[in-house]
Formats: sequence, structure tokens, C-alpha cells
Amino acid sequence: MSEENHNRNTNMQNESRRLDFLTGMPWKRLLRFALPLFLGNIFQQLYNAVDTMIVGRGISHVALAAVGLGAPPLRIVIALFMGVSTGASVLVSQYYGAKNEDLLRRTLHTSLLLAIIVGLALSAIGYTLVPTLLRALNAPDDVFPMARTYLQILFSGLVWQLLYNILSGFMQGLGNSRSPLLILVISSITNAVLTWIFVYPMQLGVAGSAYGTIIAQCLSAVIAIFLLNRYSPMTRIRLSDLKLNIKTTKEILSIGMPAAIQQGVMSLGNMVVMGYISSYGTEAIAGFATGDKVDVLVFTPIMSVSSAITAFTGQNVGAGNMDRVDLGFRHGVSISVIIDIITSAITLIFSGSFLSIFTNDAQTIAEAMIYLYRIIPSYLLMAISQPLGAVMRGSGETVIPMISSLMTVVLVRIPLVALFNLIIGKVEGVYLSAIAAQFFGCIFLLIVYTKGNWRKKALEKINTLQG
Repeated sequence: MSEENHNRNTNMQNESRRLDFLTGMPWKRLLRFALPLFLGNIFQQLYNAVDTMIVGRGISHVALAAVGLGAPPLRIVIALFMGVSTGASVLVSQYYGAKNEDLLRRTLHTSLLLAIIVGLALSAIGYTLVPTLLRALNAPDDVFPMARTYLQILFSGLVWQLLYNILSGFMQGLGNSRSPLLILVISSITNAVLTWIFVYPMQLGVAGSAYGTIIAQCLSAVIAIFLLNRYSPMTRIRLSDLKLNIKTTKEILSIGMPAAIQQGVMSLGNMVVMGYISSYGTEAIAGFATGDKVDVLVFTPIMSVSSAITAFTGQNVGAGNMDRVDLGFRHGVSISVIIDIITSAITLIFSGSFLSIFTNDAQTIAEAMIYLYRIIPSYLLMAISQPLGAVMRGSGETVIPMISSLMTVVLVRIPLVALFNLIIGKVEGVYLSAIAAQFFGCIFLLIVYTKGNWRKKALEKINTLQG
């Protein structure tokens, strides 16, 4: 086969992976994009799920609590970077819709260099602050040493996860959700095998779980770079082009910083909640950690559809088609609600079976059941609020979702979790505060969406790209 024919076939294969949101029925396009993304997110969740299962069954419930307690601090640090990923992904979808390849290439190389710089900085800061974070979470004495070891190892390899996140966001902005799925399948299997080897035959304890995760994340980033280099000329990564373009950096951060603050505030709220859960002892922490691995069956489909809505909106804003943006949102929120009802019912009915996969400790399962039966009903509100935030982010408006999160966490959830904890005096009070917070956030975003001021940013972007 000639080189010309080989390149033509490669380009055709890459085009088949890339989803054009500018044509076709929106609900079909959204489902086609969201399904691989959902499967990919499930495999991503398997990172911690496999850790939970192997650690819970292979070491002890104290080790399980250590892994669970380590999740919130890591999430808050990752959340600070997710704004860069969000900003880059939104710009990519808009530039793809506008067919501007030069801006695509510039966004890719700028965001990659940002990922490396920020990743190394957050690794150093996070590693140093681990003991302080664990003390702030009221880590029990028997859990503290294991949690410290687990977290510090994960922080050491944080840059690989951030690199993969930015590359995955870039692929999604192009309408490609199949390649991230392939990468996560490979890395999740790698994570499972390595974690088992490190924990069982090598007897490394929670450190083995962390080492397996870091190696798998490194593999994800390397494969993503390889695939992007083969994807098309406009996504080929060149070391000479890794520069911080000032204008592009400002654009990424103008969209991304509000998203970073939003994610950071939500993660900070989760840390506060984790502190209250910790006050009820090791069993409550282990129960939360286990239940948190099961409720992703409900949470993940919502987030997958929302990511599809963001990419759909970005491409159509880039193409100047606001009517299709509205139609895509209506289809997307309908899909989100229907899927939430189905997955919530399945998860609650079979919750006992799902939980027994991760632990055989009866008290841990009982605590996890308390968590699931309190938290999952609130996800119906999330099935509406997340698509609302997604359509605004896709249009370039990330300030409003940020304000919503700030108000929801600072003004509603944190005060209510303190109040419910005082009045009820049981861990159930901590979980019930989430329902009130979700209700407030959903109503706020509905009002803002209906008012329509977010459209101004979308129209400004359309005028800029087409001017």
C-alpha cells in the first residue's frame, strides 16, 4: 500500500472516531458520544474501585478507611487543574466547529505545557500538605499512617493524571469519545493487575495500591500522546511548539478558572463533609468509601451526558447555530433524567450485592447502605442541574456554574451539614444535607438558564469566530 493511500485510510479511520455535532438528530449524537464516555468513566472509577476491593478484602477495613479518607484531599487538588482541562476542551470544540486548525494546534500545545507546569507544582504542594490535610479531616490514629503513605505516593505521580485529563478533554472537544475509552480500558486492566501483584504477592499494603494507580495513569498519558500524534496533522505534538501562548493561555484561564474554582469549592465542601463523617469512626469512613464506589453507577451516566452536552454546545456555538444548541440541551436533559431513574432503581435494588464486591465486613456494608439510600435520591436533581451547567460551559460561560456551586456549598450544604449533624446526631444527617443543596443548585441554574444572559457570551464568541 502506498504512503498516500495509508495516510488516506488513517484519516478516514480518525474521521469515523470524530463526532460532528453540527448535523443529525441531537439525541442520537449525544447518546453516541456519551456511551463510550460513560464506559470510559466507569473504567476510570475502577481505579479507586479496584483499590477499594483489593485493599478491603486483602488487608483490613482500616486500610479501606485509609484509601477512602485519601480521596477528598486528592480530588480538591485535581479539581484546581480541571479548570485548565475544561477551558481547553471548550475552546477546542468551538474552534473545531469554526474549522480553525491553527487555533486548535495552538490550544493543544499551550494546554499541554500548562498541564506539565501545574502538575509538577501541585505534586510538590500536595505531597507536603498531606499530614495537614489528614489532620483537618480528623483522621483516626489507626488510619492516619496508612492514609499518609497512600496520599503521598499518589501526589508524587499527579502530573501523569493531569496530562491524561488534558489530552482526554482535547479528544472530547473534537467529538472523539472512543479513544479515551480505549485508553481507560487498557490502563484500568493494568491498574487492577499491578495493584493485585503489589498488595498480595509483594505485600506492599496500601503503598502497593498507590503504585499500581500511578503506573496505570502514566500509561494512560503515554498512549494518549501516541494516539493524538497519529490522529491528524492538526493534533500532532511537537516539542518545539510547546509554548505558553499568552492570548491562548488567557482564553483557557478565562473559561477554566471559574470552572476550577467551582470544582475546588465542591471538593472543599466534600472535605468538610468527610470531616464530619470521620467523627463517627473508622466504620463510618469505610462505609462511605465503599458506598462512594457504588453510587458512581448513577452519578457517572449523568456526567457523561453532561460532557456530551458541553461538546455539542461548543461545536454549535463555533458554527453559529444557537437554535441547535437549545434543541441539543432539551434532548440532553431528557436523556439524563431517564437514565438517572433507571440506574437509581437498579443500584438501590441490588445495592447489597454491589457492596459485597468490595468488602465482606457486615458493619461496613450497613454503613454504606445508609449512605446510598440517603444520597442517591438527590441525583434526580443533579440529572437536571448538571446539563444546565454543561450547556453554559459549552457556550463559554463558566462563571454562572461557579457562582451556583459557591452558593450551594458555602450558603447551603456546609451550614446544613453542621445543623443536621447537631440535631440528628447520626451520620445520616451528613448525607441528608446533600438533598437540600442539590435542590437549591438546581433551582438557581433553572432560573439563570431561563433568563438567558449566558447567551450573550455565546453570541460574542460567534461574532468573534465569524468576524
